Amino acid sequence: MKVILCLFLFCLATKLGLAQQRIVGVIVDKSSQKGVALASVTIPGTAEGTSCDSSGRFSFHTSQKVPLQLLVSALGYKNRVLDYSGKGDELRIELESNEHIIDAVEISRKVKYNNRNPAVDLIQQVIKHKRLNRLENQPHLSFKQYDKLQFGMVDPPAPTKGLGSIGFVFENLDTVTLPGNKLLTIFMREQLSDVYAKNDPKAFKKRVTSVKQTDFDDRYVNNHNIQAYLGYLFQDVEIYDENVFLINKLFLSPIANNAPVFYKYFVVDTVHNDDGSFIELKFEPRNKTDLLLSGKLHITMDGRFAVRLAELRVNKEANLNWVNDLKIELIYRPNADHFMYMDRSSVEIMFGRGKRDAVYGKKTTLNYDYDFQASFADDVFTGAPTEILPDAKQHEDMLAQNRPVALSPVENRVYSNIDSLNDNRTFKTLLALGYLLGQGFYPVGPVEFGPLEYLYSLNNIEGNRIRVGGRTTDKLSEKVFLEGYLAYGLRDKQVKYFLRPTVSLNGGSVAKFPAHFIQATVQHDIFDPGRNLGFRKGDSFFQSIRRNRPTKWMDTYAYQLAHLIEFGNHVSLESSFINHRRRAIGDLEFISSDGLARSMPNINSSELEFIFRWAPNEKFYYRNLERVTIVEKYPVFNVQYNKGLNGVMGGNYNFDALRASVSKRFFLSQLGFADLTVAGGKIWGTLPYPLLEIPDIFREEDRHVIDFTLMQSMEFVADEYVRLSLEHQLQGFILNKIPGIKRLNLREIWGVKMFYGRLTDPNNPYRSPDVIQFDTYPDGRPITYVMNDSVPYWEGKVGIDNILRVLRVEYVRRLNYLGQPNVQQDSYRVSLNLNF
Repeated sequence: MKVILCLFLFCLATKLGLAQQRIVGVIVDKSSQKGVALASVTIPGTAEGTSCDSSGRFSFHTSQKVPLQLLVSALGYKNRVLDYSGKGDELRIELESNEHIIDAVEISRKVKYNNRNPAVDLIQQVIKHKRLNRLENQPHLSFKQYDKLQFGMVDPPAPTKGLGSIGFVFENLDTVTLPGNKLLTIFMREQLSDVYAKNDPKAFKKRVTSVKQTDFDDRYVNNHNIQAYLGYLFQDVEIYDENVFLINKLFLSPIANNAPVFYKYFVVDTVHNDDGSFIELKFEPRNKTDLLLSGKLHITMDGRFAVRLAELRVNKEANLNWVNDLKIELIYRPNADHFMYMDRSSVEIMFGRGKRDAVYGKKTTLNYDYDFQASFADDVFTGAPTEILPDAKQHEDMLAQNRPVALSPVENRVYSNIDSLNDNRTFKTLLALGYLLGQGFYPVGPVEFGPLEYLYSLNNIEGNRIRVGGRTTDKLSEKVFLEGYLAYGLRDKQVKYFLRPTVSLNGGSVAKFPAHFIQATVQHDIFDPGRNLGFRKGDSFFQSIRRNRPTKWMDTYAYQLAHLIEFGNHVSLESSFINHRRRAIGDLEFISSDGLARSMPNINSSELEFIFRWAPNEKFYYRNLERVTIVEKYPVFNVQYNKGLNGVMGGNYNFDALRASVSKRFFLSQLGFADLTVAGGKIWGTLPYPLLEIPDIFREEDRHVIDFTLMQSMEFVADEYVRLSLEHQLQGFILNKIPGIKRLNLREIWGVKMFYGRLTDPNNPYRSPDVIQFDTYPDGRPITYVMNDSVPYWEGKVGIDNILRVLRVEYVRRLNYLGQPNVQQDSYRVSLNLNF
């Protein structure tokens, strides 16, 4: 029976197959004889037919009897009906261009959107051809680039007597850029660059040859940081990237690989101009509260499926703060080979709240003098991908001679107005007050005193602590930098001090990249175990009122001689000699573990330290020697080696220690971003536990360091360890989908932290007589513990950010080691967090 059934099905399939007629052909433009992509071929009155591929070729089967008719149509061409007799191997069908622009297609919200429509098919072809259309895939390429970045106020107050002698600035208003609004530009930067790129191997270099910008009084304003911050907000936009990165947010590109999942597309029009014929698409988000864009694209009709025009705009319902409008325009032009290259771009952002516009920013970029067969040496790509030549600011005259677009009279006056403003006494007073409140320092000539938050603090040893500190500025010297403080505890009546001079070795500034300097440090202060020497050592007012502040201290004398050199590819090497003399104070005791309970009043160590750091493509804000990394997609690597020197300057220990860490931000498109840091290390030698690895319960703000919220001070110690920190900010991806809640623009956060460490027998006071005992609480219970084998410490958190646009609330929970004394299992944290 089975055999008969199989034979029957086989005969039926054979009959059906023989009844099928295969129609094959190619559709071409009558004038150019090039294939017409996405043209449709159908049999009128039936559902049979197909669409052409990118070269205009098609193939499909039909069960209709021949002869029959074929209807051929394509956007921008006249429809054609032809008879098909079934004879011949392949059809060649010519279509005549429709000289008239077709009527716009109405986008109706009453009709359910179809995921399979010609617009989506076209976008899939654009996505498929992205790699071929990227500028960076040209074999050799060079061009010149002009950038202009403007930032200012919208509809500023009219000059009044209350503004005093600075009222003249408010008279230089732009009434053309935004019709109906007046713009007061307070920052402007122009730059000319030479850009080089090659494909095999891939390399890119942007060399900034000339820069002109408005600079404020550098005693109060770090002009580099203004430029870095605005450059970070207004980054270069490339439509072929998966995401558009602006204002610290990631917007999914409408031609990203997964864009059809998040966007709707509509064919609207055809456009004919001197650059060719193009299909116009409109697109919009499926969910308008997500970080998506809307706008239109012009796509070439020559089979390349390249973008000729992109107009992008953020939706007013998007989960953004302080941004009323964001517009992007990208214009591409064809070269002799019809390759579409970037001609110019502009990014405009209107900052404000609600219907009130407050601040306006615009970046304009023009690319010109393209050479698609450029010849250059490979060493042009050495160093960072973007390099500002050291003498770029001295070549402002190049801008006047080579600026491709002239400045308006209003723009020209911006530079001179800011120069006059810097000489104004009223303006200087306002800057000084703002600097004191914002940075905590008050400048007096070539020196500034502060930070303000360190003037007073409180701890259980010193009681009320008064500290006066300061540092020199480049008004004294760029090549020599000095910082220090004096502190006094009203309870212990002891003077503490810190002094650190830094001297340049390369003839340049000690603060600017790439730096090369030698540095000496001397410090006498009280430290909690695990803390390193430094100008900011955990004694600020805000740290003294935190919940888990230290109660165990060491009176420490520390000396360090360091040498640091940085290289152009953001590799740095720091080598140091460090000497510490530590004495237990307060209720901290150093008791020997040999069974005799001998008091060991001092722990002295001398060591060599080498730190290798690599932060590819790093950008940062800086003030003097302090740097804050601008977090982008690039990782940061650190490797540290310490060598103990027994018998040198009183050092009592011979040891080796190797530590390494890597941190990276992962941009996850519509799922926000995640910060991951992993660190580990091992210490060889026999050492008292304060010299081993003690997990941090608090550190200065540094995303590359892992600290713990619910761990007790000195709770764990190890000589082999691994740390992990993961924080994921979803930017509202889930909450944006919940009716009612999505209007609040809330954003989700979750994260975990882990510490796992082992203590080998030579360093374990329960098994070794050569170290010191763990300290105890007053009731005799130990403060410090050795971790259980294979059981790391974990704590996790969940939170809601952007509450009322300014607040973040987090719930932190300790997940294990709950049986130890004085453990707090969970905690709530409320903090200010201003973000776009």
